[in-house]
Parts: sequence; C-alpha cells; structure tokens
Amino acid sequence: MQKTRPSFGVQKTVLIAATAGCLALSFASPQQAAATETSNDQTVCPAPSDDVETADTSTVETASEGETAPVLEEAEENALRVATYDANLTRPSAGELFEELSAPGTEDATEVANVIQTVRPDVLVLTGIDIHGGDELVDAFNTNYLAVGQGDNGGISYPYSYTAQSNAGVESGADLDRDGTIGGPGDALGYGDFPGQSSMIIYSRYPIDTEGVRDFTSLPWSKMPGNNIPEDVTDLERDILPLASVSHWDVPVDVEGQTVHVLASSAADASNREKGSARNQDQIRFWQDYLDEDTDYITDHRGDRGPLADGEQFVIAGSLKADPQGDGPANPDAINSLLESDEITDPQPTRTLASSALGGGALPDGPGDRYHTAPSPTGDSDSYRADYVLVSSDMTVTDSGVLDTGGDVANGFFGMQPTNGANHLVWADTVISD
Repeated sequence: MQKTRPSFGVQKTVLIAATAGCLALSFASPQQAAATETSNDQTVCPAPSDDVETADTSTVETASEGETAPVLEEAEENALRVATYDANLTRPSAGELFEELSAPGTEDATEVANVIQTVRPDVLVLTGIDIHGGDELVDAFNTNYLAVGQGDNGGISYPYSYTAQSNAGVESGADLDRDGTIGGPGDALGYGDFPGQSSMIIYSRYPIDTEGVRDFTSLPWSKMPGNNIPEDVTDLERDILPLASVSHWDVPVDVEGQTVHVLASSAADASNREKGSARNQDQIRFWQDYLDEDTDYITDHRGDRGPLADGEQFVIAGSLKADPQGDGPANPDAINSLLESDEITDPQPTRTLASSALGGGALPDGPGDRYHTAPSPTGDSDSYRADYVLVSSDMTVTDSGVLDTGGDVANGFFGMQPTNGANHLVWADTVISD
C-alpha cells in the first residue's frame, strides 16, 4: 500500500499550448542537457543565466485534429524540478551512438531532446543511454541536441553533468546465463553487449559536487545482509557479482547553497530470469538501507562506509522497474517497502496530458494505470510503473507528473512499437527546506 500523497502534492499543473509535434515519442532515447534558460515566464529556482533561445508558447493547432497539445508550465519560483527519463537511446555496438551524437540530425536523439525541452527539468537523471565515449558523448548530446531547439521548444543547455562507468556490458568471466558458453550480454556483470551500454547520465543546471559523489556500482551483492541471491549461484559468482546491474550513485547538487543528494539508479529487468527478479528486489532495497542510520555494510568507491548522513535532503530518481500494485514482472514487496518509508514522500505523479490532446488512441485506464510510465518488457500490451522521482520527507512537493504523449493502440503503448522501450518522462517540483 502506498503512502497517501500529502495535500501539498495535489496535481495543479498549468497547461499552455504548443504543437503536438513537440511531444512526439515514437522513438527511444536519451538525455543530456540541463542548465540555464531564459523564458518569458519565471525561472525555475534562481540559476545562472544563459543566452539560450526560448520557444514561442502561443497556441498552435495540430495538423490532424485542429486541437492544441498542452505543454508544461515551468515550476513555481524557488522550486526545483527533478526528472527521470528512461529514453532507450542505445545502439548494438560500442561507439556507434557517440558517432551519431557528434553531429545534429539523429532522429531518436532529436525526439528525446524534444521531450526533455518540453519539461525543462533543473536536474535530469537520464537512463537507458549508452555512455561509451564518456564525457565527450555527454557534451555532444548537450551541445548538438539539448541546446538546439526542437519543434517549437527552445534549447536548454546543462552546464553540469556526471557519468561514470557502469556494470552494464562488463564481462564477468563466468557463464551467468547458463547457456554453456562464457561471453555475451547475459554473462556480463550487468546485461549488455559492451561496457556502458544502456547506462546513466545526470544533467544539472546547478553545480555538482563531484568530490562528494559516492559510487556504489562495485558494491558486492553478497555484502547485503539477507540478500536474495538465488541458491543456484555458485561461490565464484557470488564473489564477482555486484549488487548494481547498471549503477547506484549518490550525487550531491548545490542548489543556491543547499545540498540535495540525487540518488540515481537503473534497476535490473525482473523479467530476465530468476537472477534478474532477485537482483531487482535488492537493488530497490539498497536505497532504503542507505537511508537507515544503522546500516553498516555499505561501502563506496573510495572505501568510505555508512549510509546517507542523517538530516540530508535527497531525491531518489531513476528506473526501478517495479510497480507497487504488482503490474509488470517484478515482485512488488521491495518497492512497497520503500514507498512506505517515513523518510520518503511519493508524489504519486499521474499522467500530465490526456491522450486525446494528441488524437492518438487511448492509454490503459484500469486501477493504478494513471501512474504507469512504461510498456511491459515482456513485449505484451500491458504497462506498469517503472520510473520514479521520490523526495525526502522534509522537502515540500508542489507539483509532479508523468509526461503523457498519447497512445496508439495500433502501434502499441505510447504510440511505439512493442519492441521500442522508451518510457514516459517523470518529474516532480520540490521546495528545499532551509
């Protein structure tokens, strides 16, 4: 059972008009870019200014229906907008995405930038993006896509960013998928064809304290007390398997002198064998342990031990791939336990825009469906809540939502082919306490 959303979290999104093309999401993709922007509305939290052109947000008719497609208004003054987007901007070989992002014009990257520019978050946790190319790839997406206006949206440039090597695609040297051979995506420390495939980037308009980052990507799974490691895992595999299949990061962001810890992760796909389901549970539970002052098994990349310091403000953001109602492939126990924690406020963001605004079919309308963010990884027509922005209980949520670009029943959920894994972007506006 999820915690009841506090009264201050009532959906009050103000909708303004723009073209439906701004919201096209029949693709999959990534990330980058969060910094400064000028707008004819008030700015989201005072931030360094930039000469980035802002789009005209006057009402424009859609080509097909003559209707207007609503677009988000910026957050209230002094509110921080945090978003996560599992964009599925990935390629089959290392370096391919980097090469494409080195110049404008890649279709799915353009559409991803369009979606991000629609919401204009101050801090963005971008998951499902290849990071082979490191900081150069991060900068290429920022410069060639995020900072360039797409459709009727103005460009947005992020002066601060963070990425680091993940476990995705890193060879383990063991036959983890039990197919009789060693090598391939199923035998990697985290599923992937090459190191850094489908990983994470954080973009921020505010300074990132890189010296204060804590990286738990290498934390052994076996170190977690009461872990769910399956019984058929060998002693050798227990020694080499990290808890994270992608990454777990604590990234401190300095927002006008106040520190907000961005706790970012991309969890294992629970539909990928028994090991994936067990790992998903423990990867979600890790964040609850990290907020428990009595936890002593957690060690970061520097060898520093212990959980998040008491009293620190934080936002958990990323793709947890588990639904509290039991939709989707994951066991709901760990996500329900996290959502029920006294340390966390779940804004319970719902679909921001009605699918009728784009004239493209209908989204599922069953109990809990309004919280759903992703198509099922099993390839069927179901959907589930996979992506989260969860706020520490001492911060005030003023608004939140799931950017809904409509659905097309002919082409699958979200108007995408069932094999296209891009999710909806999830965001929350929060006021930092003094």
